[in-house]
Amino acid sequence: MASVHQRPRSPYWHASYLGPDGRWILRSTKQTDRGAALAVAMEYERASKLARRGELVEAQAREVLKDIMKRADVGETLQTVSIQDHFTNWLEGKKSKKAEATGERYEVAVKDFLETLGNRARKPLTSLMAKDVERFLNYRIAKKLSPATVRLDVKIIGGALNVARRQGLITTNPAEAVELPEAEGMERGTFTPAEVGLLVDAAEGEWKTLIAMAYFTGARLSDCCRMQWDGVDFAEETLTYTQAKTGRKLTIPLHPDLLARLEKLANKDKPEVFIMPKLASERGSGRRGLSETFKKIVRKAGLDLGTVKGKGNQKFSKRTFHALRHSFTSALANQNVSAEVRMKLTGHKTEKEHGKYTHHELQNLKDAVAKLPGLKGAK
Repeated sequence: MASVHQRPRSPYWHASYLGPDGRWILRSTKQTDRGAALAVAMEYERASKLARRGELVEAQAREVLKDIMKRADVGETLQTVSIQDHFTNWLEGKKSKKAEATGERYEVAVKDFLETLGNRARKPLTSLMAKDVERFLNYRIAKKLSPATVRLDVKIIGGALNVARRQGLITTNPAEAVELPEAEGMERGTFTPAEVGLLVDAAEGEWKTLIAMAYFTGARLSDCCRMQWDGVDFAEETLTYTQAKTGRKLTIPLHPDLLARLEKLANKDKPEVFIMPKLASERGSGRRGLSETFKKIVRKAGLDLGTVKGKGNQKFSKRTFHALRHSFTSALANQNVSAEVRMKLTGHKTEKEHGKYTHHELQNLKDAVAKLPGLKGAK
């Protein structure tokens, strides 16, 4: 039977009990009261007996710990957080601090991760293992996502688990044991002006404006979707918006073709906050997302997606929506527009970057955008 003893130079009572291997164990109860120490010693002994019979599973171990804390009357309870609760709470915190597009990106990764866990998502966070994270990684790879995207997914999950470790909810981060796919450099595809015209013709509704917007501004998908009317200056023929990814505010000269399209929309549409209100509320990724819809438009236009083979069974498309951004910079380069001007238009940092453009700088940007080939015949 378990007993307690005091040791020299220690304020705590020590428990003496028979261990799982049949040897006597002497360990501190961290209690200064003999009665509380004896209660802890009895729980030590109970756990030891269960372990000796091979019956100390995780659930029972947690119950023993709860009883120890209860009997010791330390005024605390053993905190149990489910995998789903932790990731949901972590995501809410991130979404309140990050840009909307970044928050949505985190949400996609967390949602897919919890889906791969199934009912296990309701189990304690401490039950999460490296194989669970690896299963998620393989699931994302099976969806034919790029190595860079999959790496980011796992890093997002790992970031949430690092927070749990700092909060004392777990002792190790299982995501750190997962080997990430190599980030292979893949050259992005581009579309010719004629092909962009075919894409606009093949598209329907707001998608026509979205494709034209991306080609004539070089903006990212999430930014294009959320362009607002109050950023359009018809007198100055410019469009101002804030990049979701960088938080940088850009003013882009409007190409005559895009200006004409926006003027038509402004004259016939009811007042709206967003230029493309329906697309502004949709998600960018996922099987039913905007990126997948764009691929369907590419096929409908009779164009090649530029699919290339990666490692194993992985396949990637070089001509995604992001290729329109590359088409913008490529078309400018073909018209001998300097790299510095191209970087200003796309929002990339330059050595001489300023918060606002001077009149001379803005005119240089207008001259550059005007060199972009128009979309002849596109409706």
